[in-house]
Amino acid sequence: MKHWTEPNGILIMQIPIEWQYKNSAFEDVEEESPYSFELYEYFVGCFQLSCYPLTELAPNNKGNSKSGWSHSRMDDEEFNAHLFCGQIDDQALIGKYIYNHELQGDVRVTKQLEIVKAVLKSITIVPEKDRPLAVNLDKYDQFLASLCASHDLLNSAVESESNIESIIVCANIIDAYLRLGIVITKQLRDKTDEIDIKYLFQAEGERGLMERAVFNDALQLDVINQSIVNELSELYNLRNIIVHRYIISPIKTRDMVPVVGRYLKTLEKVRLILQEIENSQMGKGFGIYGRGFTREDNLNDVEFRRAYSWANDKHLLGKYKRDVVMKKI
Repeated sequence: MKHWTEPNGILIMQIPIEWQYKNSAFEDVEEESPYSFELYEYFVGCFQLSCYPLTELAPNNKGNSKSGWSHSRMDDEEFNAHLFCGQIDDQALIGKYIYNHELQGDVRVTKQLEIVKAVLKSITIVPEKDRPLAVNLDKYDQFLASLCASHDLLNSAVESESNIESIIVCANIIDAYLRLGIVITKQLRDKTDEIDIKYLFQAEGERGLMERAVFNDALQLDVINQSIVNELSELYNLRNIIVHRYIISPIKTRDMVPVVGRYLKTLEKVRLILQEIENSQMGKGFGIYGRGFTREDNLNDVEFRRAYSWANDKHLLGKYKRDVVMKKI
């Protein structure tokens, strides 16, 4: 299973790794109720969840309670729909599972309906005061998903000897490692769970932190030393020549090859620094990695499939799509 957080941090629920959250996969679908989920492969039906404040639907209901799920049907000539209604704390919840009428009685539908019931049972309403943290933790998960996907891009670029792409993606990954190192270092310094989200997320139209500002912040917090900053600054200047002045400068295509090598070497240095920072937070009782987490050097099938599903959601391209279906033993 993997967790899914409502975009406003209202609730968290456990969903199968094989399910894809569809609202964010389509440009014309808003991140609002109903939230839709489907299998990555072998489409059977669609699960939708809606949540509404009890104050809107039942003003006299004080909340702070949990009701059982009522189950009803809403079938028509084309589609069958199972409707589940319930209340948890201050939220009224409506779940639907919709599938083609021709699949009535299909064993795949029966299996998905059992999963739907388990998903609904897993729902936890986040206390209002903790919802901003829940949103930030979800943005952290999205950051990790993007980081997973970026390594697919880097591997593809290196294998195809696409030097400009290798340089650009390397720079992105180094920047991401530094940002995460800054966030964790700040948590260690302040002994807090708070995430300085400006380092991990930039909304459309929002002025974010520039790359050189990240270098400086990382230096000030002792995430990296001056020697690495100097190397990153040199690489930054070389990258700008390659990306923006390739045609109007004397630089040759062959000159990119050693730049790629330097970027890859620096990326590995920064990765190892981040690993040390992550390890230093283990068992501290606070922060991203502090609450009883340990590092697994040998990941199992579940962990790989979860990471693959994150990357799939970031790519949304068949070229990079990974199989997330559980292997039968």
